[in-house]
Amino acid sequence: MMAKQSSLTPLDQTKIKFFGIGALLLAAWAWTFWSTLLSMEVVWRGSETYMHCYFIPLISLWLIWPLRHAINPQSFGSLWGLLLFIPSFMLWLVGFAADVNLIAHFGAMLCLVSLLWCWLGDSNFRVLRFPLIYLLFAVPFGEEANAPLQFITAEMAVWLLQITGIPVLHEGLYITTPVASFEVAEACSGVRFMIVALALAFLFSHMHFQGWKKRALFIGSLVILSIIANSFRAFFLIFIGEKSGMTYGFGADHYYYGWAFFAIVIFLSFHIGAKFGDKNEEILHLAEQTNRVRVIPVAISVMLLVTINSALFTVWQPITPPEQPAELPAASNWQKIETNRLHPSYPHSLASSTFIGPEGLQYFTAQFAHRQSRGELISWSNKVFQQEDWSVKQQMHIEIANMPWTELSLVKRSGERLRLYYNYQVGSVITTDVRTVKLLQGLHFISAKNSLAILHHFNCVDDEENCRKSVENATTALISKR
Repeated sequence: MMAKQSSLTPLDQTKIKFFGIGALLLAAWAWTFWSTLLSMEVVWRGSETYMHCYFIPLISLWLIWPLRHAINPQSFGSLWGLLLFIPSFMLWLVGFAADVNLIAHFGAMLCLVSLLWCWLGDSNFRVLRFPLIYLLFAVPFGEEANAPLQFITAEMAVWLLQITGIPVLHEGLYITTPVASFEVAEACSGVRFMIVALALAFLFSHMHFQGWKKRALFIGSLVILSIIANSFRAFFLIFIGEKSGMTYGFGADHYYYGWAFFAIVIFLSFHIGAKFGDKNEEILHLAEQTNRVRVIPVAISVMLLVTINSALFTVWQPITPPEQPAELPAASNWQKIETNRLHPSYPHSLASSTFIGPEGLQYFTAQFAHRQSRGELISWSNKVFQQEDWSVKQQMHIEIANMPWTELSLVKRSGERLRLYYNYQVGSVITTDVRTVKLLQGLHFISAKNSLAILHHFNCVDDEENCRKSVENATTALISKR
């Protein structure tokens, strides 16, 4: 009997091997960084600022699809991709150990890009370089710009209101006109517009411009324009509310007017940019005709991923916080209470309690492990006070009882004023710098130290001298004994 010959051509067999290796690397990457990917999706889902991140992988696939015929499956494997994977993994490990989501998210996505480079090879990667690098926009970033953008928006809105002749009382992020009082909250900072504008600007500049100078000019211009446009948006909303007696401009109008204004700005920017765009040439040929297969870098990357998984997930076991944080005992002359004036929010702590002491001083504390399955001491979702109710009038970094403190002077719309003092403790080190906290948590995690990360949080009625004296006395009683 004659043996049945395979119907697959050598090229088909090469393609199966090529895409099989890619599927294996993708599966290994997802397995290794699964917890990081889940935390990234939680941020997408939990904040309207990052809802656009769901579309980034789809946009990358949309950009890759027309280029699929330019890929040469007979040329794959890159040492450069493997070399990039090592620092990318170290970046992720730092973020993972210190529980810094931003660093861990960037590290995980850079690992994906480097592994794809390692698999595709240099010539194929050059063809798909932009769609793959564009995946980095799936990382939720930019929240750090909220505070400065709030300040810029408030200042420009007040300036525009003064130009129109409307009387304005400006205090921090509060803007008071004859009709009503307005607050430039985090949702009004424009960071959402700026991040979306940045992602769209990169995409548009790639599709319409050839030189990096034109691309950089367009991206920078659109980001600056989005910040200016947001200030005008805030001004127009206040102006409409002022002139209509608050009949229009707020409620649902606030949301719809904002996005409509942003859409107009983006449309006009793209329309003008397209007029100065360069003609892109369609790719109709393979990236490189020379067959060059490097199996060793791909094999090493797979072995590294397996080793990393074995090492990490046998050594590290996350601590699962209780459904309800444990209650802490009250110190002498201190009484436990249920409600804090500032309503600090630190969910999923191991233990937390609020106490009231002499002279009405309130003390809130929350304790965390260095690595938990959910919840952490330093997180964008944690709040030392509720920004919807309070605005920062002044912020200072001071020292009380030989300990560093962040002092905030807070004001409420009703006119009520409080002073807030807080810092963080990791082991025996007390600091106000969140980067130091994360670094110490990472070091304690890697060295398996049995210590806690703690928030110390005092608030009292706005009286600088008396408040500082009360905190000094309380510090001696509450913190030095820990």
